[in-house]
Amino acid sequence: MLTVPAVALAELVAEPLDFVWIDLEHGALDTADVQPLAVAVRAAGCAAFARLANSDSPRLPAVLDAGVDGVVAPRVESAGQARRLVDRLRHPPRGSRGFAARRGTAYGRSADACDPLCLVQIESTAGVEAADEIAAVDGVDALVVGCADLALALDGTLEPSSPRVRDAIAHVQGAAEAEGIASGIAGPDDGQLLLELAAETSTLLACSADVRMYARAVDEAVARLRAPVREGFGVGA
Repeated sequence: MLTVPAVALAELVAEPLDFVWIDLEHGALDTADVQPLAVAVRAAGCAAFARLANSDSPRLPAVLDAGVDGVVAPRVESAGQARRLVDRLRHPPRGSRGFAARRGTAYGRSADACDPLCLVQIESTAGVEAADEIAAVDGVDALVVGCADLALALDGTLEPSSPRVRDAIAHVQGAAEAEGIASGIAGPDDGQLLLELAAETSTLLACSADVRMYARAVDEAVARLRAPVREGFGVGA
């Protein structure tokens, strides 16, 4: 998840990854940040997705014009909601997206560019119950479980490995598999837990946020320096 509007850091963190989410749902990013971050991410050979504030976001046209590879819609709970989103991703006659000479259409050179990918997040009881119908919507490319919000909805905690949450994840994975689309897991910062929840089924793994990775790296580097200094020089905390 990219959460800070820093182009160089976006390129840096994207280098080893297959995709990132430019996060417009949480954090300080705005629509104007999407294009420079998308350019930086693509320069690193990585796909750039934009996570919308919600599936009905009025800023979706501007996000698409910025030239992202796809969008992620949080908290999708019905096939109708997914269908409306897909319609807004496609140009007529297959949808209602307006044409503009922007980066998303090669600056007006092509109206026939590939449709942006559509990833929908399942993050609630209603979303899990409607997963089969959502997966069947033409144009939905993947169901991605938002583990933190789903765990809160089911158990009132942020623990994504409870039996109820695991059963819900398995149901979503099965719904996606039945329709021949991908499934994903987003949320756990623990790589091993992420792989366990993926269960050799989900192929989209969103493992962390940029600020969380930076914070951990700084904390670990400082801890490695402080330990020998305290021991060797008797310096206190």
